[in-house]
Amino acid sequence: MMKKYKIADLIVDMRVSGRTLEQAKPYEIQDDIPADITIDLDIPQILADCPRFETEDLAQYMATGTVFARRALMQFNGYYIHSSAIVLDGKAYLFTAPSGTGKSTHTEKWIRLFGAHYLNDDKPILRRVDGKWMAYGTPWSGKNDLSTNEGVPVGGIACLKRGEKNEIHPMAPAAALPYLMGQTLYHLREAAIEKKLELLNHLMVEIPIWELSCLPDDDAAYVARNAMAK
Repeated sequence: MMKKYKIADLIVDMRVSGRTLEQAKPYEIQDDIPADITIDLDIPQILADCPRFETEDLAQYMATGTVFARRALMQFNGYYIHSSAIVLDGKAYLFTAPSGTGKSTHTEKWIRLFGAHYLNDDKPILRRVDGKWMAYGTPWSGKNDLSTNEGVPVGGIACLKRGEKNEIHPMAPAAALPYLMGQTLYHLREAAIEKKLELLNHLMVEIPIWELSCLPDDDAAYVARNAMAK
């Protein structure tokens, strides 16, 4: 059965079950509004084509998120970025890095020390709306489903790496571009790559991008907040 959801301020008709259905419940709406995006997939066929997903439930979760981001979202000036995003004082701060680097460990400190809350701990959406960048929670929120259904202005993005001391510096676009490209969708068609580069160009000009080198201690959160949340 198709249900209607509002995700990243877009109306989505989607047929889902299991884990995806549960994580999408906070986004479900009852209004009879025309859909911006429709997602209705042949999940058994997807699993047959990609047996690495192991179960239909996982195949559905991965495929619906990919279709939402790859086939539809860019036409609405948006894309997802693999990151842990939190909200503090009405602004969203995103920490992006390869898996296992410590994104969630770092954002948990912002929550414990400063009273922040999760926007999305895996795949938040960024959209440029009327010239302003907004970050959104999504149903595709990782194994722990740490996400909130809200849209918040973006305050900054940190490219996180492990270091021998805690320090943060503004990141030049030439250094930020390959890093940000690596933490979002790839295997795109040429037109989608051009759109993605256009959006990233706007993002790097309009939003502070930081390089955060840190240890897994509380001081890292203070160093990051003092720079990013001025």
